[in-house]
Amino acid sequence: MYDGRNVQDVRTLDLIQQQLAKVGIVYPPIPRSTAFADASEEHVPLAVYNRKNPAVPISNRLQKVWRNCHE
Repeated sequence: MYDGRNVQDVRTLDLIQQQLAKVGIVYPPIPRSTAFADASEEHVPLAVYNRKNPAVPISNRLQKVWRNCHE
């Protein structure tokens, strides 16, 4: 997961975007959050545990793209 406060994460994301944008879509990073661990402890998806988490719209977009590719 991505943490914008970490210089290495920022550099890595920049390189990924530079290299892979030429061959496909590079989606926004999923922000690092304790909500993932909390949802896991509760045995529920993040979108159920905290639907306002900033990672939920990104996850929903990726699921939609994946479903469209596999229809």
